[in-house]
Amino acid sequence: MRSEFAGSFNVKEFTKRDIDQAYRDLGHRWGWSFMGVPSERLHSAQVAFVGLNPGGGGEKDTYPYGHLWESESVNCYYDEQWGSNGNTDSPLQTQVKEWHRLLGLRPDDPLCIQFCPFRSPNWKSLAKREDSIAFAKDLWRWVLSVSSARLFVTMGKLPAQYLADLMGAKWMASHPTGWGRQTIDVYVCPDSKRIIAMPHPSRFRIFGRGEELSGDVERAFLAAADATGPVQK
Repeated sequence: MRSEFAGSFNVKEFTKRDIDQAYRDLGHRWGWSFMGVPSERLHSAQVAFVGLNPGGGGEKDTYPYGHLWESESVNCYYDEQWGSNGNTDSPLQTQVKEWHRLLGLRPDDPLCIQFCPFRSPNWKSLAKREDSIAFAKDLWRWVLSVSSARLFVTMGKLPAQYLADLMGAKWMASHPTGWGRQTIDVYVCPDSKRIIAMPHPSRFRIFGRGEELSGDVERAFLAAADATGPVQK
């Protein structure tokens, strides 16, 4: 059921102020982050990499997270280092960089963005989750109205499901990854835009596991993302 809370946010255009207001109203405490690239890419990028929500926060996390509408860096996955010692890439960054490479993207090409901007240690601990999702859906109705992206690659399956619902996309295919039952799932919109639901890159390191395995999964990824080719069910 759609939350009544989201009604007040059903506006034509969103700004940092709108997310700040929702952050306060919903009782979030650990900061928020929306775009990991300059906001101009909302209007120019043909490919979007979409996270579910930013991680971090919690009672034992003392990092001073802020309220980030956009990043001043070219691309947070390249320009920041989230490894455990603070000066290396995290597994998530390593995998997302592989997505760039396979799709032939430079760091300044894609839109890197969160579905729900509110930070939490994990999805289950997100405050007022139903209302937060309702707000995120209204936020993304605006994003989709201004975005030039034709391909949306999601970090995990849940953001793909939310986007598919908003975009009227239908599941068309699942490609094996060689990692147990994990698949790369393809949704196609009536206007031929595609949503590619990836296993979450922080948990499933499906690229870089050896030449034979990497070759198979790379071909699956490219087949899923190829908007000019047929979708094999």
